[in-house]
Amino acid sequence: MPEPHSAPGEIHFGSEANSRLAHLTEARYAYWRGVLQNGSKAYASNLKTSPGIIQVGKRIWPLTVNDHRDDNSYPCSLHTQYVTYPRAELSLIPDAFQRKMARIGLVGLDGLLGVARSDRVVQWSSWLFSTNLHEREMGSDLSEVTQRLVSAFPDHAVLVKNIHGVEDTGLPQAFQDNGYELITSRQIYFFDGRKPDFLQKSTVKRDIKSLGQLRGYTTVEHEQFEPKDLPRITELYRLLYLDKHSWLNPQYTEAFVSQAWRERWLEFRGLRHDSGRLDAVFGCFTSGTTTSTPFIGYDTHLPPEIGFYRHLVSMLLLRLAERRWLLNYSSGAGDFKRRRGGFPIIEYNAVYHGHLPPLRRAAFRALAELANRWGKDFLEENEI
Repeated sequence: MPEPHSAPGEIHFGSEANSRLAHLTEARYAYWRGVLQNGSKAYASNLKTSPGIIQVGKRIWPLTVNDHRDDNSYPCSLHTQYVTYPRAELSLIPDAFQRKMARIGLVGLDGLLGVARSDRVVQWSSWLFSTNLHEREMGSDLSEVTQRLVSAFPDHAVLVKNIHGVEDTGLPQAFQDNGYELITSRQIYFFDGRKPDFLQKSTVKRDIKSLGQLRGYTTVEHEQFEPKDLPRITELYRLLYLDKHSWLNPQYTEAFVSQAWRERWLEFRGLRHDSGRLDAVFGCFTSGTTTSTPFIGYDTHLPPEIGFYRHLVSMLLLRLAERRWLLNYSSGAGDFKRRRGGFPIIEYNAVYHGHLPPLRRAAFRALAELANRWGKDFLEENEI
């Protein structure tokens, strides 16, 4: 790993980075101290990156340096996000012709990302989740952080994932003004607990009533979990996110779950059967008054009529309204989220590549052209 040059903004790795976080008490920094101390693979076996920090004044931003793409989960890999993951889901396209065209398109995209060396990137404000929550001061530090990273890592593109304009309407434009390319990533959904109009939705009312009538289960708050629940929590995530969906999702370990619970990186809630068995769980990651749910799981072997996902969402929305928070509820299940009051917005990957060789820059520009012209329309039209 290259040594950072002398420039504004301080970049640190390992024990030095960890010491810079020692005085910060927020749960998210406790999490990052664990990542720095144990390595990213200790918490998710397919998150392969070198974690660090960049400090600007009193603010500290998490940092990851990526140099390879093989078997890496999409929080670390543009290639996995745009090629490997879609390729694994081609079977979900019912029309044979559309499936064939998508396969051909992915071959071309694979080559394009290879030319860009798209996984040779340094990310900042990356918490290694599918949904990163950014500090409101991001725009203020944008220029200094970018210049510092370009100086320290001249052969890496600079990447910031999960850029949108919900909390800061001017943030996407600020990235463009600082030379970043905005590349359409996905369509995400927000629920605004500051004005919880979603509680008046007939669908939500029906869900809450169903939760109240759920027999054989009781809700479990974070403090009510026990150490013996930790392997089951890990298993429930695996059953849903990995076994049912894709092993390209972060493969969280029991070590991750254990420390997340003990140090409250994530706030867990769940449903326990009267027999004592935990059958459904979610974990919220919070920054300020915005929260996300990078961790959800339930026992997919049990009858689907129980409706675990619907019940977990009801629990989540009630807590959201109670705290008057904003929920970034990520992508997927678009129709389900819309009918419960979630509003959609396009999210971008912001890539700074102005310092790279012309061929790599051209490849990133081509990726942006394809994603912004075709991908954005597809996401909006299909309510993904």
